[in-house]
Amino acid sequence: MGPSGFIAVLAGWVTTEVGRQPFTVHGLLRTGDSLAPVSAPAVGASLMAFIVVYFFVFGAGTYYILRLMGQRPGAGPHTVDGPTRTAGITPAPQLGREHATPGE
Repeated sequence: MGPSGFIAVLAGWVTTEVGRQPFTVHGLLRTGDSLAPVSAPAVGASLMAFIVVYFFVFGAGTYYILRLMGQRPGAGPHTVDGPTRTAGITPAPQLGREHATPGE
């Protein structure tokens, strides 16, 4: 059972790489011939755009989590007195039927 996680990671990596470059991996096309004609500045600009976007997304998520951690439990505006019925069952008195009997 110990090496099964390692084997699963390796199998996933092989599956990803074979799916990414099927002709290159199987020897039908050379890796040098399968490159896209993208210039280095375009790759650098794309990398910088990803870094900036992920920096803001990570920062916003961290700020939100820290703000939630700063609140006391139940201090939010949506406090409920009594139990919450999440299964969708509503008691009969709340429906306007004071005395519900089975079969009605």
